[in-house]
Formats: sequence, structure tokens, C-alpha cells
Amino acid sequence: MTALVTGGASGLGRAIAGALSQTGEHVVVADVDGDGVAQVADEIGGTAVTADVTRAGDAEAMVAAATANGPLKTLVLSAAVETRTSVVDCTDDEWQRVLDVNLKGPFLCMRAAIPAMVDAGGGSVIALGSTLGLIAAPGYPAYCASKGALVNLCKQVAIEHAGDGVRVNVVAPSAHEAGLFMKMTEQAPDPEGLRRRIAAAVPMKRLGRVDDVCQTVLFLASDASSYISGAVIPLDGGLAARRM
Repeated sequence: MTALVTGGASGLGRAIAGALSQTGEHVVVADVDGDGVAQVADEIGGTAVTADVTRAGDAEAMVAAATANGPLKTLVLSAAVETRTSVVDCTDDEWQRVLDVNLKGPFLCMRAAIPAMVDAGGGSVIALGSTLGLIAAPGYPAYCASKGALVNLCKQVAIEHAGDGVRVNVVAPSAHEAGLFMKMTEQAPDPEGLRRRIAAAVPMKRLGRVDDVCQTVLFLASDASSYISGAVIPLDGGLAARRM
């Protein structure tokens, strides 16, 4: 069996690829960062594919690489970008880039992968969403829009392919100790101070951990979650529950 992880060269995608490799699946790691994805694939004994999720041909190439190594059973949609700007200051290019990577990318990857998963007798799609797909935050209009739309896209696909044995779920992390959050806070004058303040605002009083995400993805990829589809699982220490 094979798993395909997009955005697998760094951050949460990299960690997820490593976790899946420990389950015995052959992991195909895809990313625009060719050097990074090659390193990750070498570390976990997987297959590297340099690809851009916003290109239909690249999405099809990822799936071809996965099916060449066995039935495609797991697809993790982790590739994402973020920009911080207000609605009135967000440029056309910024808006389009975020929507292309965070929404068009998952659409293209699912469109390419689901027929292969159906042929394999079913499988599990796990999209990396965000708490900001459930609640709004000033300064992230494109990101919030992309992640909110991703939720409904995944629900749509879950309904359309439930009878095929293909499950589609969204994991929605808040601020975690890896990934886009760490990259964004590095730009602050006091990154560690900002991270402490954000952690203090979470009901559980801590940032999310990489293992929190990996274990949830492994659960959704396994038969233990065989009756779960179209769900959104917030990994946010209770943040969305308090604010919604």
C-alpha cells in the first residue's frame, strides 16, 4: 500500500510522512522543494516527487508515482502557504497564490487521486485545514477564505465518494510547534514572546505539538476510523470551541 503526502519537504508534512512510513506504507513525498523532498524520501525510504500542487499535470504525476509503488490508500494534503495582510491591503497576487495552493491544489490532487483510490477498493484522504477555516482572524483574509472553502470541498468529496469506500476528513490545527505558524512568528520582533502569548490564549495553555497532528492523521488513515468521513477535527486545545 502507498501513501502520498503533499507539502512533505518540511514542517507538519515532513513529520506526517515520517509517521506514515512507520506503519509499513510506502510513502511518496511531493513538494516544490526538490532538494528538501529528496532528503525526506531518503530518510524514510520513500519516493520523492518534485511537484507543484497548483498544476494538474504535476498532481497526476504524483499519483502515478504513488500507484507505481502499490495501491494508493492514503492521501495527505499538507501543502499550504500563508500571508498576513488586511483585506484592503491584500494584493491580487497574494490572494491568488494562497487560494491556488491552499484550495486549488487539494482539488487537483483529489481529482487525480480519487479514481486510483476507488480502484484500490477505497482509502483515506486527510486534508490539513486550520482553526482559521472555522473562525476568523484579523490579517488573514486569503488564508481564512482558503481554509474555510477547503472544509466544504472535502465534505463534498466525502459525500460523493462515500459509496466508493473513500473517506475524506479535515484536520484543523491551530498554532503548532512546526509549519506555517513557526515561519510566520519568525518574522516578529520577538518570536518567542509572541509564541508564549499565543499559547497563553489557548484554553490548554500550550501550543500544539507535532505528534498531536501525526497521531490524528494516523488514526484517520487507519481502519480505526472506518466510519468517519466528512468530519473536521480541531487540534487547537479548545480554542475554536471557546470562540465559535
